[in-house]
Formats: sequence, structure tokens, C-alpha cells
Amino acid sequence: MNKKSPRNHNKAKIKKSREVLFMDYVNLVEKALMENASDIHFIPKKENVECYFREKGRLTLHENLENSMYQVLLQKVKALAHMNISEKRMPQDGVITKDGKSIRVSTLNALQGESLVLRLFSRELISYEDLGLSKVIETQLLKSVQESYGITLISGETGMGKSTTMYALMMKLRDLNYKVISIEDPCEREVEGIIQTQINEMKGLTYDKAIFAALRQDPDYICIGEIRNEETAKAVVRASLTGHRVISTIHGRHYDSVIERMLDFGVGKDYLHLSLVLYQKLKMSREGKKLYGFLENENTQANTADLGQVQKNKVFKGKVLL
Repeated sequence: MNKKSPRNHNKAKIKKSREVLFMDYVNLVEKALMENASDIHFIPKKENVECYFREKGRLTLHENLENSMYQVLLQKVKALAHMNISEKRMPQDGVITKDGKSIRVSTLNALQGESLVLRLFSRELISYEDLGLSKVIETQLLKSVQESYGITLISGETGMGKSTTMYALMMKLRDLNYKVISIEDPCEREVEGIIQTQINEMKGLTYDKAIFAALRQDPDYICIGEIRNEETAKAVVRASLTGHRVISTIHGRHYDSVIERMLDFGVGKDYLHLSLVLYQKLKMSREGKKLYGFLENENTQANTADLGQVQKNKVFKGKVLL
């Protein structure tokens, strides 16, 4: 009778522990979804790694993980999100799809080790009419997007529904028989009738190349997933300078702060023409999340503070504030 060598026994033990850990990861995500958590945060410490759920905007400690087990979990999540598992120094982003849900994955190297965040959101698409916008804002936003040339930006903090609004707007334009091409990194939701391109820098598909190719497709609108750095900011501006209408999202607040962010990204003011900025914010209420927003353009931004004070108590359908 052949006995297993210690080396083979250790390999089998490691394989089994990884399989168990993967099941723990699946159970962890399922539990977070059941508890309506919006995010799962892994915060490394010297002794262990703390796992938190973000529920109703606040972090709640869920469990502690051993550092060795966390490293295996981290590698598994990176693989599922199609990230570089050997990269530990640079931050990375990816997406995992599971049971109709998309999980945004983000890693960041810190002094204590790599931090990991899993952002949970539904892949279900919401129509433009079901966003919660008042008829007044629906009409103004859509009219501006159709009639104005230049850049339309949807701004707000993390987790405020910017991508949801952009997808809803893209589907509305598609239904109005416009040709829409989106360039994303990564593609978070798949939408029929819209040409979606995913950036892949490892294979040479950069924003510049994707936009150049998109322009040859004769689009009515070019949508760029998110302005997050100098490359994407300049790519958005270059696309708009060709005369095409461009829609994107950005982390920011009102018109002035969005302008400042674009200037910080190295975009020259003479080349920056924002036709419209929609700043939106989700707030918790007894009925659930409500969407509040400010709609601004270059003609109204000078009076932003007055508009906010005058109209701050005007709530349309209990959901949207303009």
C-alpha cells in the first residue's frame, strides 16, 4: 500500500483549504446580499484582517480573518475579477458577476497590507423614467443632451448612482434611435442595442485607440464610463472636440468643482466645454434611498448657491430636488 508523501499531503491540504475558503467567500457575499449591505471591506491589521459590511451607510464588523487565509482569499478574488494576481504594489479595479449581481472589486496597497473592497450592486437596468427624476428634470436633461454639443457630466460621490443614471440615459437615447457607443473600464452592465467596448491596456486597447475607432463608427453619442485620471479626462475632451456629444461620470459636486477637477487633470480651460452637469446624491429615508440632484450649465453655475438656497425645499415627487 502506497503512502502519501508529506509533500503531496501538504498540497492536498492546501487545495482543500482553498476550496473551503472559496465557499466561505461565496457564503460571505450571499450573507452581505441578504443583509442588504452595499459593500464588503477588508481592512488589514498586524494581527489579522477585519471584515466589515457597510449597511445603511455605516460599517459593521462581520468577522476577523487570519492573514494567511486572507491572502488566499485576495488571490481568488483577483482571479475572479480578471485582475493581475501577482500585482501587489499598484491599485487595481475589476468586476465579478454573480447571480445577476455585479461586484466591483478594488484593491489598494497600504502599510499594513493590501486592502480589498467588494462593492455590491444589482445588474438590473433601470429605465430613464424610473430613476426617480421629476418630469421637469427628465425633460430638461434629455433636451439638453439632445440639443447641446459638448460634454454632459453626471457628478457625485462614490455610491451615488452615477453609473445607473448614465446607463438609463444611454438606453433612453437608444430608444430614440440614436447610435450610442460606450467605452468602459470595465463594462459593468451589458445593454442590448448599445455598442460597448471594454478597455484592455494589457492588449493595447487604450482610451485613445477606442475613441479613434468609435469615431469611425459614426456614433451620435460617445459615453465614457468614468473620468478618473488625466488620461480619461483628456480622452473625453478630445472626443468632444470632434463635434460629437459625449456623456461621462466624474467624482465631484457642482459645476465649479467639476471644472476644477478637469483642470487638475491637465485639461486646458480653452478646450473644456461642459454643456451640462448633473450633480446627484442618494439619501436614506424611511421609504428607502431617494435621489437628490442639481442640474447646472455654464449659464446657471454662477448662481448655484442661490439656486440651492431658493429651491432646497422644493421636492418633486418626493425624490428629486433641482
